Amino acid sequence: MNRAHVASTAIRLGRFWSMLKATLGGALIAASIAAVPANASETKGFLVSWFDISQFYDTEGRNCPHGINPGPEEYYIRELKRIGTPQEEIDHYIDNFLDLSQAGEIAPMVQMRGRIDGKPVDVYANPTSVPDPNIFLVEGPHSYGFNLDGKESTGGFIDPETGEKGIDNQIFKAVGCTQEIRQHAPDEYPPLTISYWGVVVEVMPALLIEISGIDDPVNDDDVTVSIIRGQERPVRDSSGGLLAGMSFSVDPNPKWHNVLKGQIRDGVITTTPTNINIATDPFVMPEHNFTDARLRLKIQEDGTLDGKLGGYHKWFPFYWKYGVGTWGVEATNNIDLPGFYYALRKLADAYPDPETGENTSISVAFQIDAVPAFVIREEQSAQNGRVLRSVSGN
Repeated sequence: MNRAHVASTAIRLGRFWSMLKATLGGALIAASIAAVPANASETKGFLVSWFDISQFYDTEGRNCPHGINPGPEEYYIRELKRIGTPQEEIDHYIDNFLDLSQAGEIAPMVQMRGRIDGKPVDVYANPTSVPDPNIFLVEGPHSYGFNLDGKESTGGFIDPETGEKGIDNQIFKAVGCTQEIRQHAPDEYPPLTISYWGVVVEVMPALLIEISGIDDPVNDDDVTVSIIRGQERPVRDSSGGLLAGMSFSVDPNPKWHNVLKGQIRDGVITTTPTNINIATDPFVMPEHNFTDARLRLKIQEDGTLDGKLGGYHKWFPFYWKYGVGTWGVEATNNIDLPGFYYALRKLADAYPDPETGENTSISVAFQIDAVPAFVIREEQSAQNGRVLRSVSGN
């Protein structure tokens, strides 16, 4: 067989295979199109990268008209004088209270400043053993959140994003004028909260959000939002943020499966009220239990998720989040812990105790930031016992 015949044969075979591939390819494409429903719903998964109290940064200075709550130099002097401490001891304490080498000597002076029946008690375990110092609270007109009770006459805030009135976010009033737990700039998180979150986010299982049933990302009458605990821990990327695009399997414990029905209007997802349970970490707060809770979420152009969670929450855990740190937290983070306790108790606005009449819960709004992730669910088939796996992501 000469070279010309070989070339001719090769050309004919090449044309044959080209025609065959075109025919088969077209058939496969057509079959693929036919196999996909015309209105297939979309599901998106996210890893929560920030979760804490939502605060409105007031550029006009109306949040705290009386100023920021003073630091320990002021409230320790006040409290030591109240219990009759000699001035020279007060001076020695103020000069040395941050010297950790002397902590064993000086910490008990303020830790035991409480008095019950005239006897010294641990003020962090017994915050009402000192008088209410009436710390400064937020008085500004704006706060992110929700009108939880449907009344414009309560709550008192206006949401700067939605314009809704009667926003209930009393926890913001409590934290918004205390230096280390207040927001210092529009794009910054509170300093102490950053420290806490930076520790727990690397050791607690991932907090996941899954949005399913998306037929139209702009307007959709029926979507489902799930807040779920993962089984794996997140990791950080090179910039220090949480790594996007990771895969997380779902914790099978039903307590951490929160399913909310919602809708999308103009690209904003809102959900109907329900109860939400979220596991965090014992270092900060073992779990968050929200009642009458709802979400407002928006998927950004870069694929990240930005949103708010609003509802009612027992107020005492917010005190103990910092109170468990006792003198170390109070002395180094400008938090008058008994004052914070009193503020939370006074601002509590829901679920009164049937015996005392005091409200046990406080209205809250939490900021949620999240990055794209893959959520892996495993379910056992009732027919053949096989484990079925589904994956949602971006």
